Amino acid sequence: MISKILVKLLALLIFALNGLSANAQSSLIQKTIDNLESYKSLSYKYVYKQKEVFNDTLILHEKVTLLKVPEDKQIGYYFRKEMTSADMHPSVEFYNGESLFSLTPGGSTYNTSNTQKTSFGRLLPGQLNWIKNFLKKDTSKLVKAADTVVNSINSYHLILTTRDTVINKEHLYTRKHLFIAKATGLPVAILTRARTADFGIAAADYYVQESYDNFVIGQESINATYFSIPKGFKLYKQPEKISLLVPGTAAPDWTLYNTEGKKTSLSSLKGKVVLLDFFFIGCTGCMQTLAPLDKLYEKFKTKNLVLLSISVRDNNQSIKAFKKNQRIKNPMFANGGNVAKLYNAAVFPTFYLIDTKGRITDVVNEYTDGLERKITTLIDNSAKQHKPVILAND
Repeated sequence: MISKILVKLLALLIFALNGLSANAQSSLIQKTIDNLESYKSLSYKYVYKQKEVFNDTLILHEKVTLLKVPEDKQIGYYFRKEMTSADMHPSVEFYNGESLFSLTPGGSTYNTSNTQKTSFGRLLPGQLNWIKNFLKKDTSKLVKAADTVVNSINSYHLILTTRDTVINKEHLYTRKHLFIAKATGLPVAILTRARTADFGIAAADYYVQESYDNFVIGQESINATYFSIPKGFKLYKQPEKISLLVPGTAAPDWTLYNTEGKKTSLSSLKGKVVLLDFFFIGCTGCMQTLAPLDKLYEKFKTKNLVLLSISVRDNNQSIKAFKKNQRIKNPMFANGGNVAKLYNAAVFPTFYLIDTKGRITDVVNEYTDGLERKITTLIDNSAKQHKPVILAND
């Protein structure tokens, strides 16, 4: 009896210690948030690195400036982001209590949207507040690892597990590693490591590393006028939307090499029904189409249908790795941006169904629920009626 009582007491003690530890880590995050919120103005440099198992590393550099504005009921801050990367022209986003403004310095133009809350959520205060709100539900998901050195800075190391499950015998997880400078109490980096099967056919690994440095606090030059449209900038005028090719017209010919190095042209496929899939890696709608397209491939591979997936911007190495990781069976092609232009494809995914004579019979623009069923119906109808059918999105 005494032994059972001791075991129960020991279990309660361990539970209590774990609770104290989790609360201590939560307190460290709250202290960091309080530290940031105590500043009237704050700026820092930010580097975002994203690496997917089948793709090149995306690197984005930003200079972020925040001005605390308690009377602003939407965000509580005005903010400005100056962004550069190897793959894009420099751009600026800012919020000044009205809406989110996007500036294109090269063209002296600006645009507006109402996505300021989403944009703020990616900034350091937004990230930390998301972590804080997550911990309100379960502090046990946060543990303290050994102190470490990040970017030559002695740092606390906290690990937050936001997802940990097994689906179809696959361990899926998301862990955020938060590094806080011991000397200043300011974040040094947030590293997200995950294995997910939310999109696509197979699970994939990825990481995101967000680094913060060059903190500047209390700049007198940072006031409301800093968050305004520069003189000479004009509202961006959207160009006229280019229409997709209409059913009944001849499909433009093209020639590409697939991931196995085989030369393929549309003209060489006359006599077969062709389904062209224009996509790119990382496009949410494109990733959602992978499973339906796999089913379509299996359903029609012996019925004179050829399914071809053409990436509008990824290189051959990335497409080969992606095809292998996602176990995609149909032929895939890299560097197909010029082919997409021939078909006026500007929103992805875009599908063209082409009949045995090389004529476009149907166009499906963007991902829709029930994609497999809809395209199956189009293929069957086209075979029976031999006349164009335009698919309307839901």
